[in-house]
Amino acid sequence: MLKILENKDIKMPETGYQVLSSEREEEVHFQFTPNVARNRWNHIEDLDTFFTRIYLYHQRHGFICLILQSTLDLLQVIFLLVFSLFLFYCIDYPVLFRDKPADSNRVINGTDKVRLSDVFLPASKCTSKFTIFTYLYMIPLLIFALFRLMKVFNVAYHYADIKAFYNVALRIPDKELQNFTWREIIHKVIEAQKEQNMCIHKLDLTELDIYQRILRTKNYLIALVNKSVLPTHFNIPFLGDVIYFSHGMKYNLNLLLFWGPWSPFENNWHLKPEYKQAGKRLELAQSMRKTISWIALINVLLSPVIFTWQLIYKLCDNAQMVKNEPSVLSIRMWSLYSKIYLRHFNELDHELSARLSRAYVPAAKYLQSFAAPVSVIIAKNTMFFTSAIMVPILALTVYDDSILSIEHMITILSGLSLLFFICRSLVDDDKEIVCQESLMTAILTEVHYLPDSWVGKAHTQQVSNQFSQIFPFKANYLFNELISPLVTPFILFFWLRPRSLEIVDFYRNYTAEVAGVGDVCAFSMMNLRKNGNPAWRSPGPSSPGTPTAKLPQVDQAEDGKVEMSLLSFSVRNPTWDPVDIEAKEFVDEIIAKTRQKYSSTNNSIINPFQHHDMIGSTLHIAEIPSCLIGLDQSTRLLHKEGLTGRPNRINSSSVMHSSIFSTSDYLTSIEVNQSALLLHSIHRKQLEERGNHASTSVSQSVLKTNTNLQERTPLLKPSARII
Repeated sequence: MLKILENKDIKMPETGYQVLSSEREEEVHFQFTPNVARNRWNHIEDLDTFFTRIYLYHQRHGFICLILQSTLDLLQVIFLLVFSLFLFYCIDYPVLFRDKPADSNRVINGTDKVRLSDVFLPASKCTSKFTIFTYLYMIPLLIFALFRLMKVFNVAYHYADIKAFYNVALRIPDKELQNFTWREIIHKVIEAQKEQNMCIHKLDLTELDIYQRILRTKNYLIALVNKSVLPTHFNIPFLGDVIYFSHGMKYNLNLLLFWGPWSPFENNWHLKPEYKQAGKRLELAQSMRKTISWIALINVLLSPVIFTWQLIYKLCDNAQMVKNEPSVLSIRMWSLYSKIYLRHFNELDHELSARLSRAYVPAAKYLQSFAAPVSVIIAKNTMFFTSAIMVPILALTVYDDSILSIEHMITILSGLSLLFFICRSLVDDDKEIVCQESLMTAILTEVHYLPDSWVGKAHTQQVSNQFSQIFPFKANYLFNELISPLVTPFILFFWLRPRSLEIVDFYRNYTAEVAGVGDVCAFSMMNLRKNGNPAWRSPGPSSPGTPTAKLPQVDQAEDGKVEMSLLSFSVRNPTWDPVDIEAKEFVDEIIAKTRQKYSSTNNSIINPFQHHDMIGSTLHIAEIPSCLIGLDQSTRLLHKEGLTGRPNRINSSSVMHSSIFSTSDYLTSIEVNQSALLLHSIHRKQLEERGNHASTSVSQSVLKTNTNLQERTPLLKPSARII
């Protein structure tokens, strides 16, 4: 048979099949690939997690960076566990400090060098020192390390799919990822929905659909703080009103209210049905009290381990930085509470970070202008005494360096140097003459939320003290995080547990069911007719007699949060149209007035930094601050040129901090800031016209001196909203 086939004269019968060339094979492969890709992401059940991973993939710079970061996080846990045990059990400290010789037959000699082999104990001796407390310390950390290991595999598995989604569905190769802004990514995701049908409940997705899925739990958390349901203000003896909100507290709240099996959520996108029934509120509240009690007890039991872990971690993370630059502890930073209080509904992390970054410089200048005379006097004199001690020691060291071998001499020099630099950071020799009202206006331009009670009082020590709680020193921030394992259990048991009924009522009354999205916080819908505050609306369509004006206060978000969020989201996403006609009219009205008022700055922009200089001379002086009233024209001119008499570059140094920046993004932020100031101006005029400025200025303010003045509106209403 083989011989017959090898005969060239024999011809095979003709068929309809043809041998494909390599070019033809590539053509066929190209034709079938889109069909496979089209079905790959069809009907994704958990779109919350999917869209969140798309966002994180972009913000954290792709697959390799995600894998690298999660792996190094695991190595950090393992390293700190091993290193802490090594420090406690594997070093012979008497030999290290020359209290005894390494060799028992050798006499201690101060000139002999101590070798590492003399100090380090063998592993067998280390483990022989372990006690029951050592194992109690190790077990939670080993469990934590196991979870970190599982996270590495989870990231590798799930983000490989996100990588494929970017490459195939969005047609963005890895090397081009950093060339796309988030706005461009979200537009590509909306277009991909038409081809992939990721969500089967809606044919077309909007920007709001994606944002609400990514920010579902964060919108609820913002609303819980906005309505003063969560305990964040505490009246401490001798300290007064204190704001406390740590990462440990936030983690426990997320576990109780969103993530845990006992949380009100049935899954990522739906509340449990019983939370929508008013008749079960007491039963659910009782169950929540028990859950909070158990969580508080677990926190108490784990507090020694967590405290020790955090102490070691913070020391490793900050010790070298403090050693090289001790003044780093006196720099300011936005607190975790401020990142919730100042956040809009439907605002992503990078958008919030950009606003707070631009507000950093005026905020730091504002608090720096309130130098306490007593602390400055003490700091200056402390610097004198420390210098007086250090100078002769250093001079003698130059003559004979053997002085450094004296016991604790290096420790004394290090301590005096640290004290000197800390005191130096408290003294501002070149003190600028600033206008606090103008600086507060510059802060408001970026953060968009400040209490009405601060208007015209930015120069007072009371406002300065209140603002410093949301913009504290880094030393205060680190201290609050260190004591978190000890404080959080008491906050959970004594402050959060009694509010269980309010939390249950909150979920029922402020949850909206949206087709294709699920259960979301009602305020995140940004519906002015249902949740708007007439005090933040222009007279006319929102005058008394309209549905918005008659809206009960229990339905309204505080501090104009819905109006400000709607305005910010609309400007940042110009292709999105509000479903509510009233909301659309409101946005169009405010944007039109803003562009009319600031047209001179909007029509002559070439360079973003030049634009900011112009904004600084027009935006911040929409109304002359009280500190300038009565001053001569030259002083006002200094204010017009800048907040301190110098060219105004408050934001130009920090505006580029985002990973991807474009002129259009910057100009968008300028328009948002202008609109926010205009909205505040409208709000103040409304308060003046109504004649209730004093009562409204303390309504639901999260930063007031006396927390007893906070409005405690009952949250019990008949039923949940359905949209």
